[in-house]
Amino acid sequence: MKRKILAILSIAVAVLAIFAVASNVNAVPRNAGTVYTIDNAASNNVLYYSRASGGLITVGGSVSTTGSGTGTALASQGAVALTSNGRFLLAVNAGSNQISVFNVTSNGVPVFISITSSHGTTPISLTVHNNWVYVLNAGGSGNIAGFTLSTLGLLTFITGSNQPLSATSGTSAEQIGFSPNGKVLVVTEEGTNIIDTYLVGYTGLASAPTTHASVNDGPYGFAFTGVNNMIVSEAANNTLSSYVVSDQGNLRTISGAMPTFGNATCWVAIDSDGSFAYTSNAHGGTISIFSISHSGGLNLLSSIAANTIIPTLDLAFSKNSQFLYTLNGGNITGFQVYNDGSLWQITSVSSVPASASGLAAS
Repeated sequence: MKRKILAILSIAVAVLAIFAVASNVNAVPRNAGTVYTIDNAASNNVLYYSRASGGLITVGGSVSTTGSGTGTALASQGAVALTSNGRFLLAVNAGSNQISVFNVTSNGVPVFISITSSHGTTPISLTVHNNWVYVLNAGGSGNIAGFTLSTLGLLTFITGSNQPLSATSGTSAEQIGFSPNGKVLVVTEEGTNIIDTYLVGYTGLASAPTTHASVNDGPYGFAFTGVNNMIVSEAANNTLSSYVVSDQGNLRTISGAMPTFGNATCWVAIDSDGSFAYTSNAHGGTISIFSISHSGGLNLLSSIAANTIIPTLDLAFSKNSQFLYTLNGGNITGFQVYNDGSLWQITSVSSVPASASGLAAS
């Protein structure tokens, strides 16, 4: 009898344990990634949102950059950036002319590490390649400046890396970005219809700029495929163009001024396979999709692949390109990305400040 009672108790304990595990799994979804932006308020903060494995995002919290924002949206691409290994998050402080660096913990929470001068005024865009960081300063006469990022998350200015834009005023520069191999920096100037390229040496030092006329007016956001093919939006006429960027900083047009049929085509994101380009039509509240050929040619797949709340701003893929997130009209909205490039809305969080700028996701 005693043996039978012990056997019954053992079975009961096992069953309860199974139910407890199942209940815990259903109640607490695993944090699979994180989405980041800055509120760009007078006291600037990083806002972060936890991502579940199914793409759902929920409010995580906020962390001070210890710097200042401008209080209004920056309307640039790249105000926040993650390092390729996801270890560090960088953010601009456009009001105090500084860059903040955060350590990203295993659960995606950013922890402030350091803040340093941007070596210019009104920093609006950042780019990272290995341990090199470059910032685009849009204020004053405008310039770029470079830094090395240490394993401790500290930025050190690269002497001589401070380089000008194509002109001392009226450039309305929008973004800075490294080519995939890190040998070239690119800056788009919406106001002058110019694309600047800078050669980057083995020490991370950038050369003086070489200027190139944009295929269409208002070059704005851009992104690279895995090779040196660059997709650039042209906000003035709502088009996208693709270029080959050589290691010497030369541009060769592949597809020129392909219409989105949208309104204020600005931000650009490319999936990790380099198969599809997504662009936000800020004043139309839509996202357009282009397929990208192996040679970098563009083909419009859908002028309106998704509708959002106006304005549709920054775009960011999760680390595996399974989900696409967009900053839009006081929201961050997430979409499932299917094999054919199409989108399906799966999540949205509201009450995002109108001044929020930049978007990065893991």
